[in-house]
Amino acid sequence: YINGSMTIPKDYKIFNDPSTKLDDFRGYELELVKTEKGGAVAVFDFTYTVRLTAGLGIARTIFVCCVLGLGAIFFSRDATFLVIRPIEGMISKVNRIAKNPLEAAQEEENEALAYERAMMKMKKNHKKLRKRPKNMEYETVKIEQTIIKIGALLAIGFGEAGAKIIADSMAKEGGGSNNKVVAIFGFCDIRNFTDATEVLQEEVMLFVNEVADIVHSVVDWYSGAANKNIGDAFLLVWKFNAEDVEENDKGELVTKKNGRNAQYADMSVVSFLKIIAEIRKSHKLEKYSHNE
Repeated sequence: YINGSMTIPKDYKIFNDPSTKLDDFRGYELELVKTEKGGAVAVFDFTYTVRLTAGLGIARTIFVCCVLGLGAIFFSRDATFLVIRPIEGMISKVNRIAKNPLEAAQEEENEALAYERAMMKMKKNHKKLRKRPKNMEYETVKIEQTIIKIGALLAIGFGEAGAKIIADSMAKEGGGSNNKVVAIFGFCDIRNFTDATEVLQEEVMLFVNEVADIVHSVVDWYSGAANKNIGDAFLLVWKFNAEDVEENDKGELVTKKNGRNAQYADMSVVSFLKIIAEIRKSHKLEKYSHNE
């Protein structure tokens, strides 16, 4: 049966190719056409059309699979670049802050210095200032920068002495334990700051920042740290290493008598002398001398 209804006569003839047999075809590849009186019967071969349709169907299926595959790849790449990696970066920064809060402050300072040096280099070469990279506009990048700034503010607020407390509080749920720190503390104050504020008005912040730059750089050079900035005052600290501290008979923490501890004490004194000398010979602070 062909098309489910008509029967091919036994004495049929195939004019195009006598060697072809109808048994070699599937039912839907042939179509039988018969006259009303049955005097003539024609069989049409639709093998080419059927195969072409099947090939196009396979090609369409492959094309759809490729489109879906490429779409999944691009979506996964964008999701990784815009979501997963930034989140992993945030987690890494939070863990780094929890491990060492002072590192966050140093990292922020290094990034700011690197950007400033790049801008100065471009100006020096007489090139136009380029816009920041496109990824700097992403909210996730801003969140990462905010995390670093928060860590830096924590380090500045609590200082060298409180760095371990911050690390323990972030590493443990419910807060960390208290720790005793043995260190040399120094207090640096800007004299007559009230009078300077009345004279300089809005420029007083620039004046304080110039002094702070000298204080921080000198103390850092001599292995110390600026623990806190309180307006016109600076609390400086030289913390002894844990292996250079011991308990006495009364259970109090005291420093061991060794060369390293003596060197820390000497550097703290030299730092204050160096700060006074640098302030007196600073060209940036010289412009404020006419307001005396």
